[in-house]
Amino acid sequence: MNRTGSMKMPPLATLWALSLVALAGPGLRASAPLGAQLLVTPTRVILDGRLRSTEVMLINGGTQAATYRVSLVEVEMDEQGNTRTLEGAPGAFSAQPLIRFSPRQVTLAPGACQSVRIQVRKPEQLGTGEYRSHMLFQAVPPPAPKEASQENPEHLAIEIRAIYGLTIPVIVRHGSTQAQCSLSQVSLQGGPGRSRLGLQLHRQGNRSCYGDVVATWQPAGGKALPVGRVNGIAVYANLAQRAVEVGLDLPQGKPLKGGVLKVAYLEHEGTRVLAEGTLSLP
Repeated sequence: MNRTGSMKMPPLATLWALSLVALAGPGLRASAPLGAQLLVTPTRVILDGRLRSTEVMLINGGTQAATYRVSLVEVEMDEQGNTRTLEGAPGAFSAQPLIRFSPRQVTLAPGACQSVRIQVRKPEQLGTGEYRSHMLFQAVPPPAPKEASQENPEHLAIEIRAIYGLTIPVIVRHGSTQAQCSLSQVSLQGGPGRSRLGLQLHRQGNRSCYGDVVATWQPAGGKALPVGRVNGIAVYANLAQRAVEVGLDLPQGKPLKGGVLKVAYLEHEGTRVLAEGTLSLP
């Protein structure tokens, strides 16, 4: 939901497995996926300035009723763009102490939706900067079928279930925050037919960057051709740089020779250039 109150639906959110063990053998039962596809919109929440509350909409896009538990977790990104969930107490720039949300668990019929209300409460002595946590929407497995308890008591029966969930960042900005971005080490990687563009995305300031990386090929004597794009590239405030790869989709019969590859880091779903670079091709 944006500040005007309108809501734009993103593509179907992909559920990732938090825990899945594949075993086979006597007495072991592998359950099917939960059968529910969860859509969440928006996929990124920013609360800054006087904006103190917002909503996230959950939609059950599956064919079965499903229950989801909502919580806040800390997620760390490394310079390769990999993320992992952190254990232990939240850090100094965690948004958890500032965020209140409800409900914390919802059960949705197929096609049904439910909003989760998010509010921010800033203490008087809150320092300037960007505070971030991730909101986790985790599927709650349904009860085990009754027949599982009626099997031969002489055999151990273990049911293996996948627990699915997804996360979105929740960012609180307080005071004057700013960021500057730049590109370096633009290079071609891979072999013929599988070319990709590598680069380093740099960030300075006290807030994160978020944008889309767009690659354009300007052949010598020809018109510019779009050859690659990756949307939604974030460099969080704990990182000074991040490696990015962009797969190149070249026009058939046009080898990537001569001219210039132009790379731009654009404001997400916008046209403002946050950073740009070039690579001359032999």
